[in-house]
Amino acid sequence: MDLGVPIDKAWNFLLDVNKFSACMPGIEELKKINDTTLEGTLAATVGPISGKFNFRSVILESKPPEQMVVRTEGMDSVTKSTVKADMTVALQKLSEGNTQMDYETDVKIDGRLAILGDMILRATAALILEEFSRRLKKALTDTRTA
Repeated sequence: MDLGVPIDKAWNFLLDVNKFSACMPGIEELKKINDTTLEGTLAATVGPISGKFNFRSVILESKPPEQMVVRTEGMDSVTKSTVKADMTVALQKLSEGNTQMDYETDVKIDGRLAILGDMILRATAALILEEFSRRLKKALTDTRTA
């Protein structure tokens, strides 16, 4: 995804808890524990089941301003299903004022939510990431013009 801002600005935005969380659909609470760890609550609906996931995200690897690997682990308060997601975010400088962002995710879900099947879970995750990307690009564009 083309972000339309310099790489350092994109990197700093991703590390800013308040800015990042405003772009993530379903975030109800987010607290910075330290420079590499966040805890929070995410409300999500997967097929016919809704719930709230209490989660912890940890930056496992960081190569500023080009790449980070983040692990998120959580549990749904209703179904007690667990989720573990590893995400790699890569930023590439296209020009002085433009950055390309790519990301890869590996999500594992156990419990009642996993019963819904791979197709529904992947579709839901794709929709959340698509909405995050849309909000991120808009937020970066808004800060560029402000």
